[in-house]
Amino acid sequence: TGRGGVRNLGKPVALAARYYDEGADEIAFLNITSFRQCVIGDLPMLQVLEESSKRIFVPLTVGGGIRSYEDPTTGGVFSALEVASRYFRAGADKVSIGSDSVYAAEAFVESGGKVTGETSIEQISKVYGVQAVVVSIDPKRVYLETKEE
Repeated sequence: TGRGGVRNLGKPVALAARYYDEGADEIAFLNITSFRQCVIGDLPMLQVLEESSKRIFVPLTVGGGIRSYEDPTTGGVFSALEVASRYFRAGADKVSIGSDSVYAAEAFVESGGKVTGETSIEQISKVYGVQAVVVSIDPKRVYLETKEE
């Protein structure tokens, strides 16, 4: 594929099993092409988790699309906690939050450094424990004119 393209490097369950057999102590599935409109119906990732959890006995982390959203087809509204819960039921031990973690940081700053209990990180952590939420950071290179910027 071209620059920035996504290419298939194999079957995720088989690759995860191989990494497990080779001694990996944790496996992370980051679905960078997650379903944008129906996250809770992400059947391919749910199936990957279900099959992997039958054969792999180390923590499984899943990321991609763990956020609140409205299903445009049904009009149903799903919270990030509901999305995460579906992945946990499929076999995930942890969820990785990307974009929503930025919103959580912004909310934290706006609140004057107070925890509100309203962010996806806080809601998922309250139900599943802080060990079950991982923040995924995709750094962006920004060039500044001076050191002071």
